[in-house]
Amino acid sequence: MAALVIVAAIVLWSVPAAAAGFFLPTRGVEATGRGGAKVAPHQADLDAIWHNPAGLTGLGGFQLQVDAALVGIRAEHHRAPRQMDDGSTRTYEPVQNQASPSAIPQVVVGGRTPIADITWAFGAYSPYAGTGRYPLDGAQRYVLVDNVGSAMGYLHAAVGWQATDRLALGAGIQNFMGEMRIVAVGSGYTGMYGDPEDEDLDLLGVATIGSYFNLTANMGATFRVHDRLQTGLSVQLRHRIHDPEATLETRFPDHPSYDNAETTSDEIDIALPFPFYVRTGLRYIGDRFDAEFALVYQHWSVVDEYVATPDEVEITGVPAVESVPVAPLVIPQEFRNTISAHLGGEFSLSEPVDLRAGYVFERGAVPDHRYSVMTLDPDKHQLSVGGSYHFGAGQRGLTLDLSTAFIVMPSKQITNSEVRQVNPSSPDGDHSIVVGNGTYDHSGFIVGLGIRSRF
Repeated sequence: MAALVIVAAIVLWSVPAAAAGFFLPTRGVEATGRGGAKVAPHQADLDAIWHNPAGLTGLGGFQLQVDAALVGIRAEHHRAPRQMDDGSTRTYEPVQNQASPSAIPQVVVGGRTPIADITWAFGAYSPYAGTGRYPLDGAQRYVLVDNVGSAMGYLHAAVGWQATDRLALGAGIQNFMGEMRIVAVGSGYTGMYGDPEDEDLDLLGVATIGSYFNLTANMGATFRVHDRLQTGLSVQLRHRIHDPEATLETRFPDHPSYDNAETTSDEIDIALPFPFYVRTGLRYIGDRFDAEFALVYQHWSVVDEYVATPDEVEITGVPAVESVPVAPLVIPQEFRNTISAHLGGEFSLSEPVDLRAGYVFERGAVPDHRYSVMTLDPDKHQLSVGGSYHFGAGQRGLTLDLSTAFIVMPSKQITNSEVRQVNPSSPDGDHSIVVGNGTYDHSGFIVGLGIRSRF
């Protein structure tokens, strides 16, 4: 009956789409072509602003990089059958992700400063992530209907310093921004009439969460061990999105008992943490090719739970009571720390043509008992290929980059789900049902095109 609590809970169940499920394990067109193995760069590299800002020291004159990638996620969920109280079995039609691929841009500029051995870069970019859109009346609706329109990005300023012939250092300041639109359904079933999945007891919630000033930073180092061997280490600090005035639009259930229900406010305070990263890499540098092996640790266990605090919200129009105050809500997430392994390289086929390939394995951050269409984050295998064509040479010229990647995500069969309907009238779970069990089939792709100019 406490409708706003339902909506707040829906928001919190839905938020992880902007977190572990999905940030894909690579970012940047040129970097994706080599599987994200970019922690120990040895030449001009504006992608280093994200992977390791010490790599900016390879920049010569002024450079501009503009690229964009198309990221698509295919997902199908077939929810497990439900045993009804009368002994019958309810089955569900499978649902598919109907969201179109997301176009994700990047713009980075950089070059040398008047101070010897110091370079700079400034960029705007987004993580590679997909979106979801499922049927409003589908079996998955209690987890997610739609998050299309959600977006996150960074504004990033960084400097690199060539401290010695072998050692380079770098650091950057980032502003992390996010806008999330989330649509999902809760249940108004009280145990007095109907069934937990009756559509006339469904409550639709549309949440918008926005936060545009959240400072964080990254830093890194590279060290030339040998003329043909370079190491790299970088750290991305943790950060968060915090919106004390998130807006919630509510459509109450069609059941007559909700005819007079109203909320006194549409604001709620939500904070969403994001993890710190540690990256390390070792690169072999040959005459015409290089190859790097990199490891990336992501501290996703910071997402243990989400808390939503209503702004003195009450529900009115509930039968037999004057009003129902809405208390702070805590939703467990229990994400786990992850690690990814990246192996990639580049081969100079001819003076104007470079070819790349890479492979990534990344452990999923979402444990099976929290898995759902909103947190599609299994173990992932990514295979990438790419290439560049250089127009001009030396300090002036233009480079065209192309990459593509296929992400293999093994099917998951979930039998121990603790993902339940959100139903505040049943804090002990007696009137809510598990909705996360079943099979999940998924895969993804990335296609990117970019231009790098040297002036």
